[in-house]
Amino acid sequence: MKTAVRNTLLAAVPLLALVPLLTGSSAHAGPGDPTTDATCALKAHGVFATAVDPGGTNLPLPDTLAMTGTVECVDADGAPAATGTFERTVTMPATECTGDEHGDTSTTTVHWTDRTTTTFRFDHTDVVKVNGTASLVVAGAVTDDSAHFADDTLSAVGTSTGTGCGTPAGETEVDSTLVLRLTH
Repeated sequence: MKTAVRNTLLAAVPLLALVPLLTGSSAHAGPGDPTTDATCALKAHGVFATAVDPGGTNLPLPDTLAMTGTVECVDADGAPAATGTFERTVTMPATECTGDEHGDTSTTTVHWTDRTTTTFRFDHTDVVKVNGTASLVVAGAVTDDSAHFADDTLSAVGTSTGTGCGTPAGETEVDSTLVLRLTH
């Protein structure tokens, strides 16, 4: 019981970083701080290349996760800025149903409704996972050849949930939501 409570609390800690993202501020905002170009919500569904934790072994194994979804962005004043769809393939050096993953990477290709494309590079993703439910903290950048938000820095927090951990088949799919801040 103590372990389950501790792991649940640990999974929630990175979500506290969401407060500055949603409020558009930080505790020490000043004139030299980055300027927010947009805040985006990315909602995705993904399928693992190899099932995670089949039979309840919970061994950290390399895997990939192919995801598709929608993205909606608002500017710093909360006005709609851009919408579209995306696809992402996440490379995970050591995924498992319960535990920490550090160093997952991915590239997200966004297809905006104005028929342009932007690439988000997720250089580092920290995942804290308990029985298939995870908190996500992401850092990265927008590529310089992107139609929207080129060269911006990105940071994101979110959650993902999947089912099947510990079952004979294992976890095969996951749904996630990320709130992403784009700054320059």
